[in-house]
Amino acid sequence: MFMTQKLKFKPKDIEKLYKDQAQQYSNFANDSFSWKYLEKPLLDKVLGLSSFKSKNILDAGCGMGRTLKYLLDEGVDKNNITGVDISEDMLKIAKNNVPSVKTLKTDLSKFETKNKFDLILCTHVLHYLDNEDFTKTLKNFYKLLKPKGILLFVVTHPVRTTRHNLAEYFKNDWIVDHTPWSTTSPLFIRTVADMVNETIKAGFRILSVEEPSVLPVSQKADLVNFLKYSCCPSRIAVVARKD
Repeated sequence: MFMTQKLKFKPKDIEKLYKDQAQQYSNFANDSFSWKYLEKPLLDKVLGLSSFKSKNILDAGCGMGRTLKYLLDEGVDKNNITGVDISEDMLKIAKNNVPSVKTLKTDLSKFETKNKFDLILCTHVLHYLDNEDFTKTLKNFYKLLKPKGILLFVVTHPVRTTRHNLAEYFKNDWIVDHTPWSTTSPLFIRTVADMVNETIKAGFRILSVEEPSVLPVSQKADLVNFLKYSCCPSRIAVVARKD
């Protein structure tokens, strides 16, 4: 990976990125080590979905529908779930994977709806946004939530992304990262403090910040990936409420 001041990446570029990578990502994501032993256990721990089964839920940046399927499997009514994404190619895969769930193509910073949400999930999306779009999107999430509604967003931990040169942690800029599905992708590096403070500035009250570790059972299942994901924090999740 490397830093570059010249790289610029806007939401419309995400659509192009996943036009090229949609199928590769989909093939990887459904059964990935990180999903089984890191991200899904994180959602299980943080959400407590039993209290949301009759609530309106937005999967913001639903991609190929992995989290949508997770919600269905957890017993959330299909009529209470909406998935949105900027990539038409990813949405086509999502519609095939979870045809019963409503999905829409939209830019997260501009999405509007009369029906407000009790919970917004946003996994592996916000690290594709620069500071301007990150702030706009958080403010729009605030508007989309009902009073006391919950936002949970998950991104790649900036320590993991900069682990080979920790001086880059404070760069507040783009990198080009090598993905686990054998492609490259721009990511925006922002500190944990910046993530938390911008969430507060958008109007939210922070409930928790999570830095999950991989499940110990994964060591026997896949030692190589266990070592890869346990060497440093790999994901960070922010849980916040609209007060």
